[in-house]
Amino acid sequence: MNGKPTGFWGKLRKDGHLVVEWHPLADHCADVAAVGEALLSRTILRQRLARLGGIDDLVPSQTARLCVLMALHDIGKHCVGFQNKSLARPSFVCGHVKEVLALIGPSGYGESVRLMAALPVADLKNWGPGDTALRLLVSAIGHHGRPVAIGGTHQSHHWAQGPEPPREGDGTAKPDRARNGSSFDPFTGIADLVLRTRTWFPEAYAPGGEPLPDTSSFQHGFSGLVMLADWLGSDTRFFEYSKPEDGERFAGARRRASEALRETGLDPAPGRQALGPKSPDFGSVAAFPPRAAQKRVLELPSNPFGSVSVLEAETGSGKTEAALVRFLRLYHAGLVDGMYFALPTRTAASQIYERVVKAVSRAFPDDSTRPPVVLAVPGYLGVDGKRGTPLPHFEVLWNDDLEQRYRYRGWAAEHPKRYLAGSIVVGTIDQVLLSSLEVGHAHLRAAALLRHLLVVDEVHASDAYMTRLLEEVLVHHCAAGGHAFLMSATLGAGARHRLLAAGRGGASIPSLQDAIAAPYPLVSHRPLGDPVVLSAVEVTGDPKRVAVEIVPWMDEPHTVAAAALNAAILGAKVLVVRNTVRGCIASQKAVEALARARGKGDLLFACAGVPAPHHARFAREDRVALDGAIDRSFGKGRALGGCVAVATQTVQQSLDLDADLLITDLCPMDVLLQRIGRLHRHPRERRPEFEPARAIVLSPADRDLSVSIWKDGNARGAHGIGTVYDDLRILEATWRSLSAHPLLRIPDMNRYLVEAATHPEALDAIVAELGETWSRHATTVMGRLLADRRAAQLNLVDWTKLFGEYEYSPRELERRAQTRLGEGDRLVELEAPLPGPFGQLFRKIAIPAYMARGVPPNSVASEARVVGGVIWFSFGPHRFVYDRLGLRPFEEPVSTEEDLADA
Repeated sequence: MNGKPTGFWGKLRKDGHLVVEWHPLADHCADVAAVGEALLSRTILRQRLARLGGIDDLVPSQTARLCVLMALHDIGKHCVGFQNKSLARPSFVCGHVKEVLALIGPSGYGESVRLMAALPVADLKNWGPGDTALRLLVSAIGHHGRPVAIGGTHQSHHWAQGPEPPREGDGTAKPDRARNGSSFDPFTGIADLVLRTRTWFPEAYAPGGEPLPDTSSFQHGFSGLVMLADWLGSDTRFFEYSKPEDGERFAGARRRASEALRETGLDPAPGRQALGPKSPDFGSVAAFPPRAAQKRVLELPSNPFGSVSVLEAETGSGKTEAALVRFLRLYHAGLVDGMYFALPTRTAASQIYERVVKAVSRAFPDDSTRPPVVLAVPGYLGVDGKRGTPLPHFEVLWNDDLEQRYRYRGWAAEHPKRYLAGSIVVGTIDQVLLSSLEVGHAHLRAAALLRHLLVVDEVHASDAYMTRLLEEVLVHHCAAGGHAFLMSATLGAGARHRLLAAGRGGASIPSLQDAIAAPYPLVSHRPLGDPVVLSAVEVTGDPKRVAVEIVPWMDEPHTVAAAALNAAILGAKVLVVRNTVRGCIASQKAVEALARARGKGDLLFACAGVPAPHHARFAREDRVALDGAIDRSFGKGRALGGCVAVATQTVQQSLDLDADLLITDLCPMDVLLQRIGRLHRHPRERRPEFEPARAIVLSPADRDLSVSIWKDGNARGAHGIGTVYDDLRILEATWRSLSAHPLLRIPDMNRYLVEAATHPEALDAIVAELGETWSRHATTVMGRLLADRRAAQLNLVDWTKLFGEYEYSPRELERRAQTRLGEGDRLVELEAPLPGPFGQLFRKIAIPAYMARGVPPNSVASEARVVGGVIWFSFGPHRFVYDRLGLRPFEEPVSTEEDLADA
């Protein structure tokens, strides 16, 4: 509708203070209800919700009643204060959620009586036991990201019929008349909307019918469904504003809803039908025959009521393809509608994304029926390998000529809150964990996730806080009959048992002896409601042999540089992995200085011809360039000749790198095995001087790690000892195991190595041997671990709380929870695009939360300038430098053009 509203409006488009177009409120409610109906009829969400309600499925009368409640989600917009937002100079405005919830319940307000008269209260009482339907209505009304309790402050003038209250100091306020010529009566508008729902969903009001479930988890799940329906039903690409000649909206809304689900990929039917009648085999995702672990995964049953599976296998064994074929089989069977592939880092997610795009293209050769593959990494905007460009007002430009196809397929990629609403999604684990925390739109994330096979790679990489959150995600996911597939090369027995036990109480950890005796590789599978089934995986071929040498060079970057460069001169590909960015940069400078002095600059890893380290503190455009460069130098198709690359943990997960020599800081055994996984990853005819593979482990000069343990039991030393890796018991156990086994056989020794360095019995033995200092440290570490788990517990969504009684904790706790997951990092935008060190223009760069302490929320970068290839800028009170060595505070030394001479 053009011009000023002439009736209750639900959506507006303004030019300054002037309304240029509006969408009737009843029509918007029709759009959302139609999307909700389509989601319940065309996706697996109906069955997932039913399971949360303690039943197997919802019958038509139940779904119709839920659709009515979704149609009433915005009844609060009828209030005068909200409708006043269309005026150029309103005397007052208000919201539409708390305002209407203040009238629900035994408040005694006159407006409450009128609201109850307008709502179909008598019908609602017949839709479920007690106040079930009313609480579901409350969960629908609280669809703006956070549950809101009923009651609260009430102001009569928000709902007054007729004139607005006088403006302050002005007794001449004019009445705000209804746009249809009669008095502006909110409750008449609500009653009219209820009347419309009787024609839209007559089955909802028919006598009898099955009652709606009354569980709290069903209410939480329904709230997420309403959020998803509202997001999609508000998108004008699918639901244009009504025009005067349109007539009744609902029939058209149903058609648009079906189109929206199909175009965004939320409707799984086209993709499922494209797979054909036969269950997909391994050839659907890969051109090579399945390996032993992949065969075991192919044998897993498709349980109709959900499952949790854990695949433990060495790096390079094809776990990604195993997960993909597991997804295809469940998808084909109608047991999932999509997949979320969760990785520990953004770099890992970006790397796996390309592999998933290729595999999905192989499984679905016809791109017209292929489900969209979304990259769920903030700032990347990726769908099906295409890249989008953000535009103002949350719009996105997709660079594609096929009738703007990606304008719709990329819907889920365009906003982090709806990443999980994609079809096949590759992203970071934090997006999944946010579905369990008291943060905005957690219910939207949780409901969207219920559709998916949840795949978590590198599941061992989470700390105690994140592990507790993942356990909670699995509890909720499993309660709805969902499926999960967890993968790790180095998972400890305790973590495996906790994850497999999610949702069925605590699980005892096996003894150290039993843990070491467990097969490896291993597939563990728990059909929900049944015991865990363990399947050993046959190991074929000769084990990879890795010669390990421990040297006290942690504080000697020049010694490290000499060892790395000497190996590269012999033709080796050398990865130097340091625990911290500071250590990485120091080693990079040392290698460069030595290479210049010896005329071997051509042996340095470079991006666009510029020597650089590989770590996370680069702008997105430069990270993409660095990933491509290191793949060309160290990937499966690597060129001949030696090369030295200095990096941090960014290269140890998910990157398909193949090195001859690894030089690494001492780190926990499970992390070390990940780094060792980059050695001899692919068969080569010739590896000069490096058969078997070699790993040089850098240790402190002092063999006694207790020198880093403080009086309070905390540990703090250089190179991540006590900081990046805070449990020195594990570092001590790792050091001992490596000293006792200078030649590793992978994967034969994986189980022993991990358990000997991480199992509680092994750690207790170290403490008992080494005495009081270590006992104090163990107490501190365990206290911190328990505190982290308690902190996670405090921030969890309480699925047992009924809607109407539940509100989130203070927003300060929400901010802290997001910061713990890395969501507190600040994405800083420069005033204008600047050339990065590798020739890429960039405008945004992430600053770690700890580097941005004290910076107000709305701060922007300032004083940006480029001098000699180095970018300097300010952010709040802090000064930063950005160049080929990455982002760092101004206080640290920076590179100059002189550093690049002869390199």
